[in-house]
Amino acid sequence: MNFNYLLEKMNQIVAGDHMVLLYDDKDVNMNINVIATYIISRINKNEKCFYIDGEIDIELILNRLRISIDVDQAIKSGQLSILSKNDAYSKEGKFVPKKMISLIKKLALDAIEEGYNAFAITGEISWVLDYEDGFERIMNYEYLLNDQIFGFYPVSAICRYNINKFSSKMIKNVIEVHPIIIWNGQVHENPFYFSIVNTENLDIQKFQVESMLKAIEEFTHVKSRFRDKIEIQENKYQKLQLEVLQNMIVTLTDLLEIHDVYTKNHSQKVATIARLIAEKMGLSQQSISQIYYAGLVHDIGKALIPKSIINKNEKLTYDEYEIVKTHPTIAYKALVNSKELNFIANIVLEHHERWDGKGYPSGIKGDAIRLESRILALADSYDAMTSDRPYRKAFTTQKAIIEIRENAGKQFDPNIAIFAIENVFNLM
Repeated sequence: MNFNYLLEKMNQIVAGDHMVLLYDDKDVNMNINVIATYIISRINKNEKCFYIDGEIDIELILNRLRISIDVDQAIKSGQLSILSKNDAYSKEGKFVPKKMISLIKKLALDAIEEGYNAFAITGEISWVLDYEDGFERIMNYEYLLNDQIFGFYPVSAICRYNINKFSSKMIKNVIEVHPIIIWNGQVHENPFYFSIVNTENLDIQKFQVESMLKAIEEFTHVKSRFRDKIEIQENKYQKLQLEVLQNMIVTLTDLLEIHDVYTKNHSQKVATIARLIAEKMGLSQQSISQIYYAGLVHDIGKALIPKSIINKNEKLTYDEYEIVKTHPTIAYKALVNSKELNFIANIVLEHHERWDGKGYPSGIKGDAIRLESRILALADSYDAMTSDRPYRKAFTTQKAIIEIRENAGKQFDPNIAIFAIENVFNLM
């Protein structure tokens, strides 16, 4: 699911919502999007936010946040705090659930006194397993949150768990104490959430069965607040008339041609090459269409780059190159505002990311870059190499293939690069 889907969901979160983000080692990009949209939605709602660092490079989070909010100002004003796990959870060297609960209560009250509407916190919990009694501490903490925080203090939270580090039994227990589950990039109200009760002299197994049946019955008869609006929108996007979409994209490319004559032909060729790779790979028709349209508008952000830089024949200076590197973000911001085009916004945003993480604007790497963007990046580079430029003649197909082969696993997804060489470029 994309960034905008998650932002729509997070905008519906209110104080009192206790969420869990379950992820595995392959979910880096989704994890970044969940965290970023949660923080963005809270900042926009005038809530004070604490982000407690985890397994993801903090710079990746900050880069994604900077696309939508003024991160530096939020940190400077105190509305956003970035903390290490030691600063937040274990200042005295050990994670003590009761002390953390007391801290959250104080932070929530301080936030209200400072003029904020609520307090929001998201933290990585998996590391507590390093303690011998780690899971008992985790569950104690989660029970205390439900028993003393949510419903009593103006707090929302996302607890983050790497499921690769927990047994199935542990994850089952984690699920049972969170009313809202975030899994595979989707937000769900949890029909298996168990309300907190006094467990003394209680038949736990009987209580769990009764609670499950009651929750399922209630969930069936009450519409989830997270399903209605976004599902209607997604269905609407799928039924959009192709002609309307094409006309909008043609308009965008025509506008860019006024600014940079080279771009239109380049964009059309990139779109065609990317579509051909996607077709040969056997992707769905929806993905093929998305890649093609993203190819047509991937350089639209250059419309706001000065002509003196875009059309410069000599090597760009460092500052000039930094300006050019803003064009994916510019394009994203333009595309995401259109309901008809926002599904390709994220593809365009990531088309200059590199497999080795040395790309821009976010510096994500490997499988964290969406598949469509990896295909588009390869098509973009191939066409750039095989086209005449003011400062050099076009490469031959074979020379371009050599360049791509040498950069497979560095700039390009190695599997896609080799596949495209063997099934597309060698036949062109």
